[in-house]
Amino acid sequence: MKPSPPPSLVAVVEDDPGLCADLVEFLQLRGMTARGFGSAEDFFQVWPLVHFDLLLLDIALPGASGLEVVRRVRAQDAAGIVILTALDAAADQVTGLWAGADAYLSKRSPLEVIEATCLSVLRRLNMAGTAQPAAGQADEANRWHLRERQWSLETPNGLIVPLTHTERIFLTTLFDRPGEVVERERLLAALGKQDTLSNLRNLDNAASRLRRKVQQACGIEFPVRPSYGQGYTFIGDCEVSA
Repeated sequence: MKPSPPPSLVAVVEDDPGLCADLVEFLQLRGMTARGFGSAEDFFQVWPLVHFDLLLLDIALPGASGLEVVRRVRAQDAAGIVILTALDAAADQVTGLWAGADAYLSKRSPLEVIEATCLSVLRRLNMAGTAQPAAGQADEANRWHLRERQWSLETPNGLIVPLTHTERIFLTTLFDRPGEVVERERLLAALGKQDTLSNLRNLDNAASRLRRKVQQACGIEFPVRPSYGQGYTFIGDCEVSA
């Protein structure tokens, strides 16, 4: 039985604390995982180390504007972007869409419209990202290949990334259960580490370093998704060889 994909991870960037909290709660009730940020600067402290499937953001933010967020994210990330703002004049909409947003909504929009728009954008992204070759053929172009004896990871674009002992075991454990959340306790056990706060923190730091290392080496989004307080999920196509 094919495992269910993890819920979509949505970043809500909104400086009104009440509205931000309401949107996060609403999206979570609708089956998504959402995180709120009060400014572009708060968001940039987390992204791109954390990959979000969708951004729902205001334009008029303190500090850097929502348009700056759109431009920076779109320059290196395929995440969906929905602008939700009080600036709903036609000129503002054109500016937002030309900057790279997928949709532009007024803050007066009903929650059901916001939800439908987010799901529509996510659906289009999933359809674009899951185009498959002919039946029975392996999708080599999107596959991550872990070579255990060589302590290396072959990326979908054919580059080889050397791995440390910790990174090799971490990926072996994730690749054994693709599409599923692998608990941090299980990862620590595979590494021969005790389930302590210090070791959990070291594991999270190692996962972040590995994600940066792979992305910098090959220029491709590394599909390791953290599930906060739980563990990690590898959401890409993968295989392991000796």
